[in-house]
Amino acid sequence: MSAIGILLAGGASSRFPAGKLEAHIPAALAELRGRPELAGVAVADAAYETLAAAVGRVIVLGEPKLSAPAECVADQRPGEGPAVSLRDLLTGSHLAVLSDETRVLILAADAPFAPPLLLGLMAAAQSSVVIAAGEPLPIATSLGALRVAVALAPLPRLRDLAAALSAVPLDPRIVARLDPLGGALADIDTAEDLAASAPDERASV
Repeated sequence: MSAIGILLAGGASSRFPAGKLEAHIPAALAELRGRPELAGVAVADAAYETLAAAVGRVIVLGEPKLSAPAECVADQRPGEGPAVSLRDLLTGSHLAVLSDETRVLILAADAPFAPPLLLGLMAAAQSSVVIAAGEPLPIATSLGALRVAVALAPLPRLRDLAAALSAVPLDPRIVARLDPLGGALADIDTAEDLAASAPDERASV
């Protein structure tokens, strides 16, 4: 079964005005999140590399500054939220040739720390899955299920998408083994998130 990744990199950040996706990940934060190899890498590049390590093809929704060539689709409605932009991608012509059976793994570009092995496990699952209950990203499902979900109802938030897909959490024992430092649920919303170094800090989504 083939799998693709969608990296959500559109819109604008209101809490990190300096351009968080171009910011470089400090070594201390990369170590804290269990991905020391990402030290010094730009946030968007790190997220792209993470997703590309888990699936064969990555589609970037948005046009971030990436160091490597990428398949980017412009976000036509950056001010309306990622769920709306994702719906545009799913109902447009870009993915029309792909079958409903294609697995889709969705990751936010400001959440680069998920272990690729864990994301690969999600991509290979037979159902719609998330890391944990109440956490909308990362999420894996089939393209057919996504198409049905966005056709049935408006989805203003990614949480609405997870609910529409009836996504179930992975076994927490598997998550704990593959991601003991909780990197999969750590994102970067503010400058303070990027500078975080306290080991007991709770990751936010």
